[in-house]
Amino acid sequence: MIIWHPGQPINKDRFIIQGKPLGSGGFGITYKALEPKTGKLYAIKTLNQQMQLGDDFADQQVKFINEALKIASFDHKHIVKVHEVIEEVKVIEEEKFRLVGVVMEYIDGVTLFKYVQNKGQLSESEALLYINQISQALEYIHAKGSLHRDIKPENILLRQNEQNQQEAVLIDFGSTRSMAKTSMTKSFTDGYAPIEQYRDKGNFGDHTDVYSLAATLYYLLTADGLKQDSKSTPAPANERQQFDLLAEPKFYNQSLSQRVNDAILQGMELEPKNRTQTVLKFRENLGLVNIENEQEIQLKSEVGMEYNNLRDLLKAQNWEEADKETYEVMIKAVGKKSGDSFTSDELLNFPCQDLRTIDQLWVEYSKGRFGFSVQKEIYLSVSGEFSSDEYNFLAWNMFVHDVGWNTKYDVHKNHIPRGHLPFSIYGRVFFLLDFQSRVVRVISLVSRLVNCNI
Repeated sequence: MIIWHPGQPINKDRFIIQGKPLGSGGFGITYKALEPKTGKLYAIKTLNQQMQLGDDFADQQVKFINEALKIASFDHKHIVKVHEVIEEVKVIEEEKFRLVGVVMEYIDGVTLFKYVQNKGQLSESEALLYINQISQALEYIHAKGSLHRDIKPENILLRQNEQNQQEAVLIDFGSTRSMAKTSMTKSFTDGYAPIEQYRDKGNFGDHTDVYSLAATLYYLLTADGLKQDSKSTPAPANERQQFDLLAEPKFYNQSLSQRVNDAILQGMELEPKNRTQTVLKFRENLGLVNIENEQEIQLKSEVGMEYNNLRDLLKAQNWEEADKETYEVMIKAVGKKSGDSFTSDELLNFPCQDLRTIDQLWVEYSKGRFGFSVQKEIYLSVSGEFSSDEYNFLAWNMFVHDVGWNTKYDVHKNHIPRGHLPFSIYGRVFFLLDFQSRVVRVISLVSRLVNCNI
């Protein structure tokens, strides 16, 4: 068995354990660790002592690794980032004992549970802010074919974002499992787990996480009343099955709107078939989103990219940040890192579905002013018959003039020429030495738009 202590170096002295464990649960324990070489702090999660002593430890550790690798592919601002898996080896009674650790970003914040314990139950507006953020993370997870299965205030951290505003982050993924499985390991929390998690073979799906999410909102809004009633969670589902003990949220908090009260109860329906079926529908029931508008543009990707942040920036008409985000998601889509440039071949073969999603978002939220298809239309209007093999100097100059790339504009104002954005994917400034590469990128992307029928 391997237990880490404060000040202990691990992973060949790459990390040093800092202080007491950050947290522990039914199967895992999470440590705070410093990487001296970089000065960065990380959170490292391993299987706990009880799991290490189990007869099936080897099998459980394989599952633990597989889950970590799956989560490492997630990229969402409201989901903790998993960086890598490390291994620690210790010789015990002449046998090698191996323990893997999942290295995650360290978030300097407080759990939503502790926040409510210190502050008291939240206002409806503040609670909905955090639930909306976690809902978006869950929609992303569900789109990847996974479930979380342990949503609760203790598994949500609050941190300060770049705008110095508090935001919620989902931090514990130890209970995620493929939605394809009908029989799942029992690892859940009373009060937040739906009835199917108590059954040997339950009906699992998005609705499983909806219950836990609704129960979390229930707690955020009724914590004071629950405490007075000597309770710390909503009524557990297995007890409700026998005695139907769930009081409506307004019983504990009369200031709640009827809409939120009813949405929580529908999200916490005992039987899955009667429950709100998707997180998106739950958000609509809460009044956070209009499904018809939300579904006008499907955020589809051929390569697993996530476009929620781009959509939100464009909705807010934050054109400058949306332009930067467009570059970031596109450079990731071709397997490169931030700061790299696109080659002609990468743009000529850019995934059509992703290009269509990005373009639809720009066109929709700019009311037709911006987008790749808008740029294509302008380029073709000045160049005549398009050829990806030929460069027309006069047509190029007319195009640059029409979209305003030869003039510096304040993107926060509304007088930017039509087709001016997106721009960053071509290169921020048209230096003379970079002139040819910028031209090639524009022509290559126009060619791809033509071939993708966008």
